[in-house]
Amino acid sequence: VESKSESQISDFKLRNEDRRLKNEDHQSNSNFKNRYVLIAVSIISILFISLSFYVYFPNAKESPPPQNNLVEAAAPIRSIAVLPLKNLTGDANNEYFSDGVTESIITQLSRVNELKVVSRSSTFALKGKEIDPREIGKKLNVDALLEGSIQKKGDLLSASVRLISTQDGRILWTSQDFERPIANAYELQDTISCNIAIKLRTELCDTVTKQNTNNADAYQAYLKGRYQWNKRTGQGIKQSIGFYEQAITFDANYALAYAGLADSYVQGVWLVPFAPDFALPKAIKAAKKAIELDEMSAETHTALASAYQLSWDWEGTERELKRAIELNPKYARAHHVNAFHLASMGRHDEALDAIKRAAELDPLNLVISADIAMIQWNGRFIDKNRIDMAYAQCLKTIGMDASYVEVREYLAIAYWLKGMPEKYAEGYIKAKEMGGGKRGIIEAYKKAYKSKGVNGIFQKELNEMLAVRSKGTYQSTTRIAQLYALLGQKDAAFKWLEKAFQEHNAEIVGLKAFPFFDPLRDDPRFAALLRRAGLPE
Repeated sequence: VESKSESQISDFKLRNEDRRLKNEDHQSNSNFKNRYVLIAVSIISILFISLSFYVYFPNAKESPPPQNNLVEAAAPIRSIAVLPLKNLTGDANNEYFSDGVTESIITQLSRVNELKVVSRSSTFALKGKEIDPREIGKKLNVDALLEGSIQKKGDLLSASVRLISTQDGRILWTSQDFERPIANAYELQDTISCNIAIKLRTELCDTVTKQNTNNADAYQAYLKGRYQWNKRTGQGIKQSIGFYEQAITFDANYALAYAGLADSYVQGVWLVPFAPDFALPKAIKAAKKAIELDEMSAETHTALASAYQLSWDWEGTERELKRAIELNPKYARAHHVNAFHLASMGRHDEALDAIKRAAELDPLNLVISADIAMIQWNGRFIDKNRIDMAYAQCLKTIGMDASYVEVREYLAIAYWLKGMPEKYAEGYIKAKEMGGGKRGIIEAYKKAYKSKGVNGIFQKELNEMLAVRSKGTYQSTTRIAQLYALLGQKDAAFKWLEKAFQEHNAEIVGLKAFPFFDPLRDDPRFAALLRRAGLPE
């Protein structure tokens, strides 16, 4: 019995060992299969991530930010303001570069359909100011801010940015450094824009045609041109033209450089001033070349519209503005130019809507804010209350920046329209002082007003303009005509308006509604001028 039990026990042990070996063999095969699947999945994942990075960030050296760098916002981000990137290169002369990259990021992000992006002028009004993000959010009506800096690391340019909530000031996302060789600095704007678009879960990288040149020298010259243009001074305009021409020399296919050149010649008519018959043909030629190189750019079409507007090509102006707004409904400058076009056509309510749309997109832009007043008083024929609205708008703009000279001139005109000549004289002289007028000249204007009232001021300005013109320096024939009209000398006013027509003076665009033409409106010769200019009577 004992022998039999031992035999049974032995058989039992053998069967158990056999089952154990089979289980181990099965487990080994299963583990091998699992390891094979895991390796295959890992390889596929690596290939997918690598391909995605290659598509979104060509030539990029930085790695995607880790997931824990992104904090979810309480609500989807539908609006953003890009604050001027800080120049930490150690060279103040590189300010043009940090400003230019900022402006380019704004332009790129504005092409995202579902994202509201505040325009350049409003964000640059905050440059160098330490303001709580929540306060900026209220001022600009945005959900988030993008801020950052650019610095040099040897032969590399390095940019870092972060996204901040305006609801509570939280940092939603911080980037690793975006580094590029100085020769490839033009890639920074696209890389940063693309990263931000991905973090906001919006389409940008595959749907937007990048408009940068691949020529580093052309890019640097273009940014210098934009930097000078944005100063909005006669000297800045002249310098911007030189830089844009340099950019085109380096890259003859650089569409934005041609558009910038066109904008400079157009603004030069007002700010230098350039004679229209000199500047406008150059502007039209440059803008047409820009469109030929990039038909899908709102900037190029707006540049051509601006040149057509001052050339009295009303159909061309409307066509190009319509196309620009179709391409980028959030391009504030297109709405701004459109407002003046509509006012020239006597479509005052539409003009007011257009300028207000521009202000929504660029709420701290002083030029737009002041021009709202102009558009308002242009509509005084259909609603006299708009004179008071214009006056209030001037005060609002002064509240934004009391040092802005142009709005002081507008405020003086508002006083003139309100029948307050003493206040007009006071505002006129104040604008002269703030504009850098020499003390002797200011005193001469005060003396002229004291002697002959407002007419003394008009006569003083007229004498100065005629003296400068006699020396061969261009002076606006339209402004000379206005001064004669304000002095009650209608025949002389129409004589100079005829000169304005002969030279195709740009300021004829204001013939329909500008206040200083009012003394001529009851003369049949004025209606004839409107017809000749193609403007509605």
